[in-house]
Amino acid sequence: MSTNLLDVDQAIFEPLLSPLFPKATEILFYTGNTLALPKLMKKTNKSITEEIIEYISTVLQTMRIEMNEKQFQNETYVKFLPISDETSITNNYNGTSSDTEQLTREDLKFSVKIFLRSLDPELLSHTIDTVLNQLKENYLESVMISLPNLGVQIKLDDFLPLWRIIEDYIDKQKILSAGVCDFMLPLLSDLYDSCNHKPYANQINLGVCCSIPEELNKYVKEHNIQLLTHSDPIDIINETDFQEVIRKYCHEYDSINWKPLSIVRYNSVIKNRGIIKTKGFFIYAKRELRMN
Repeated sequence: MSTNLLDVDQAIFEPLLSPLFPKATEILFYTGNTLALPKLMKKTNKSITEEIIEYISTVLQTMRIEMNEKQFQNETYVKFLPISDETSITNNYNGTSSDTEQLTREDLKFSVKIFLRSLDPELLSHTIDTVLNQLKENYLESVMISLPNLGVQIKLDDFLPLWRIIEDYIDKQKILSAGVCDFMLPLLSDLYDSCNHKPYANQINLGVCCSIPEELNKYVKEHNIQLLTHSDPIDIINETDFQEVIRKYCHEYDSINWKPLSIVRYNSVIKNRGIIKTKGFFIYAKRELRMN
């Protein structure tokens, strides 16, 4: 479903008598360029979780206003996509420009951060393919992999299959560089020694790690790894919050058993100027349905 977001702040909905997507086991929310969505730009200093919940709420409210209630009855993979290419990046590099400059793909840098809530390599492949396909891009300059809700329990044997997926995309020149998030020693050094394409950066959450360990600082300098910081929450959106926002605007059955598996935050900036041209999110979830 392509969505043209409405001003739905005052909308009141009657309870649904039957589910809207009773057979769905996969669901995707893709925001398009949120810089082109004034409703989402009204508030400042929102967390990534607040932004995502607000967008999903707006999409589902718009669906209730506009849609044929039978539209998703037989869909197993429900996709909420922008209404037009005006909110996507590809072939529209000047879509949000306030001046008359003409930009090409080479003028822009695309950065993606993938928050995975599973160690399944197929999930990572699916997520990267979804981003490339929906953005209609051939490659991404930077991809960061984050496993925020899995924490320090991650071992090299757990993570290496994911990094092999990243390396495959690098070999195909679909990803130009990749990094990791919240890796401490010895995990970072173990990964470095075990892979062909080395991580170009390690992004650390200073809210969890108040100061950078000296050993880590020394290691990244010696191995030419950028040490960056972030303030993203430990879990971007959990099962309870995701199911609740669906339950609020859909039927109870539409909301059950969903597990958000990957959340992507992307942006494109004008090289050497740091001006953000586009930004947005992908939220992908799956569920198992109990058949009666």
